[in-house]
Amino acid sequence: MATRLQHCYVITCDICRTEYVDPETEEPVWFADETTAEQTACATGWAVLARDLPERHICPADDDAHRAHFDALMPPEPVMQVPGQLALDDTEGAQ
Repeated sequence: MATRLQHCYVITCDICRTEYVDPETEEPVWFADETTAEQTACATGWAVLARDLPERHICPADDDAHRAHFDALMPPEPVMQVPGQLALDDTEGAQ
């Protein structure tokens, strides 16, 4: 019996370490290449972020840790104040 080296890819959530499983069999899925793995995970509700991010595979779980990760990726909310309008802290906007 001959042996050969074969690489396989498994998608794992970078937040909770849950493995991607086949929705029908509930078994972990091994993929032949990274692109197919990411496309399949994305099609079933996983978030696959840019490849330059350290934590980029995120399962669809909706808990505090997962929400905090997405919140950290969002830009800061804009601060908008009409000139002359009083702000919530009782300071007046720029004239």
